[in-house]
Amino acid sequence: MTDKKLFFVILLFPLLYAFTDTSHSIQFYDDTELYVIGTVHENTDNFNSDTLLNILNKIKPDVILIESDSSYFTSDFRLNDDVKYQFLETSAVTEYLKKHSAELRPYDISGRDKFLDDKKRLSAESDFFGDISGLKEKGSLSKEADQIYEKIFSMMNTAGDLSNSAASYINSPEGCSKIDTINYYTYDGLGLLISLTPGLEKYRSYWDKECSYKEKRNNAMLRNILKIADYYESKKIVVLCGFAHRNILINGINKSKNDKIVLKDFWNY
Repeated sequence: MTDKKLFFVILLFPLLYAFTDTSHSIQFYDDTELYVIGTVHENTDNFNSDTLLNILNKIKPDVILIESDSSYFTSDFRLNDDVKYQFLETSAVTEYLKKHSAELRPYDISGRDKFLDDKKRLSAESDFFGDISGLKEKGSLSKEADQIYEKIFSMMNTAGDLSNSAASYINSPEGCSKIDTINYYTYDGLGLLISLTPGLEKYRSYWDKECSYKEKRNNAMLRNILKIADYYESKKIVVLCGFAHRNILINGINKSKNDKIVLKDFWNY
């Protein structure tokens, strides 16, 4: 795999009644139990839709939050037919709902796909990472910039390894520590590389927009989670997110100081 392709990897780091298990109706608890589960979006050998289905079967959530905006849902909060089996998470949720009852809600920022799939953005992204690889190959990076580049390259490998890890490891303290390091070099590290490299300065505006949108998106996700948790107070809620978002969301929930929310790890259930 070329350096350019590897850079893309790190950047691309939520029936009928007769067939429903009515033994699990929405229950009320003293606190709102919140499980933030980091996922990988696509099936791997160590983490697939059956893995997540087993986790849901153990927790038996009252509410499931999916990392999408409302465009993935019908007006009554059912998954659109074309996405029911499109992703690891939606496949697991679709199977889960065949035997259990649960409320579904989107919580991602509105218009996410429009931003991410914008042709001008994708073109700038391709040029940016292509120029980084070109400068590296020509030996045009300063010593400090080259050290940053090597750290970023190392984190690409770490991100790839983590993407192929088991759910329990991805969501473990060790896995979460690696996620924090990956997130740092994905954004702050690349920003520093631009500052150290005159040949990349033309991408400053592009990269500032990327970082600004990342923050805006994470903040919107957090607000929506807290809003939904308030509405479904004293219920059991599962939040499904790409693993890059997990620590950010958990830290935000903790900082909200909502004493009705109790964060729990799925493997301790």
